[in-house]
Amino acid sequence: MKQAKSRSHSLSSRLPFKGAFLPLAMSLVEKGAEGFGYGRREAGGLVLAMEELFSFYARQATADSAIDVDLEDQGYRLALTLTFRMANPDLRAFNLTWNCSLDSEESLELLGPMLAARSVSSLRLDFGTDDQVVLRLARNRAYPPAADVPLPPGGLKSPLRLLEPSADDLRHFAAMAVAAGSPFLPGFLARPGMAADMLAAGHIGALLIEQDNWIRGGVLWHPLTGSCLELYGPYIFGPDADAQGVTLLLDAAVARISRSPYRGLVRRQGVLAGFERFFDFLGELHLRRGDAAIRSTCYYRQLKEESSGTVYCAEPLASFLDKQYDRLCLPRQIRQAGSDPARLRDGSVLAVELEHERSLAILRPLCAGKDMAANLTAHLDMLRGEGIGNFLVELNTGRSEDTAFAAPLAETGFVPRLVIPDAGQGDLVVYDHPAPEGRV
Repeated sequence: MKQAKSRSHSLSSRLPFKGAFLPLAMSLVEKGAEGFGYGRREAGGLVLAMEELFSFYARQATADSAIDVDLEDQGYRLALTLTFRMANPDLRAFNLTWNCSLDSEESLELLGPMLAARSVSSLRLDFGTDDQVVLRLARNRAYPPAADVPLPPGGLKSPLRLLEPSADDLRHFAAMAVAAGSPFLPGFLARPGMAADMLAAGHIGALLIEQDNWIRGGVLWHPLTGSCLELYGPYIFGPDADAQGVTLLLDAAVARISRSPYRGLVRRQGVLAGFERFFDFLGELHLRRGDAAIRSTCYYRQLKEESSGTVYCAEPLASFLDKQYDRLCLPRQIRQAGSDPARLRDGSVLAVELEHERSLAILRPLCAGKDMAANLTAHLDMLRGEGIGNFLVELNTGRSEDTAFAAPLAETGFVPRLVIPDAGQGDLVVYDHPAPEGRV
């Protein structure tokens, strides 16, 4: 998988962070998107985000400050990164729970950042030294849903064989996976054109199997971080005598991935009974949708010698990590976090990913703040009001903005369930929230 940034698919500019340069910043995004082949609808969200974020934060910037603007065509999406320096910027409107009120002047002032956050496909926040703020926004291309395609007939006789898929092959496979009702499909497979573009851009890897010129199944993998891949599948269409298809796909995929520079491989789907030789068991998450139980089993395979590391965190997360690292034989040192709560920003920020099919919301800390517990509670209340019944939080152990949430997560009823090595900035801790009736 090739993921290096290409100069021919990116542009960068440093601009004075003043309102007079707003038209130039907007034109940079608009004309750049047009040059990269994005339509007005696809680019419009990023242009709006640039307008609202630049104008809002420029008013708070010092007279001699600058903003770095980076725009990159990643094949299936357009990524915009804004980097500037600002002490304690107001980021509250990036929360899904933020609402503007016509009766509140403060609320109306934050209308711009709220519109920006809701006009893009994803938003991330990072913080550097000397008050550096990095806003990472992305807008996906517009892709149609999967078309209805036929599935393989019964009675195919020839041996299964591996297929190195083209973009067109993967597009057709994705449509078949949707037609077959395959469980645990990642969002990009539900939009076959997106899967094809991600393969062409080197953002996913894939292997398929075919029989008598019919695609019979496939397996895919995608980087979670620079050191950990996530595996999707295998997905099999039709009977799989003696699990020949699953075995062929897993053997080939693991062999190929093992030659890559990645240190670990994670799979977060259903049970892989009979294939324990491929993975170590990390744990299970028990979700519900109505009266149906959904079990998500997490497996991990170490591909390279495990690296050591240090985690700074507070209780109760420290005790949980100590037990998990001992069980998984991970060489990590846990140290008490020394952050001062009085120095936290006023407002925290959470990103929310919704999977309506599983009635699931995945919360990810973006920014710590003095209101973390109240913010978590507000998200739970709002999402439950919209019919969401399952809640997970993914916390990066190598990011202080995340580990600051450890005590507020415990205070609001979230429970750490498992650790995925190297799956975040550091390791990834997955929390769930017991149902109101007390399920744990």
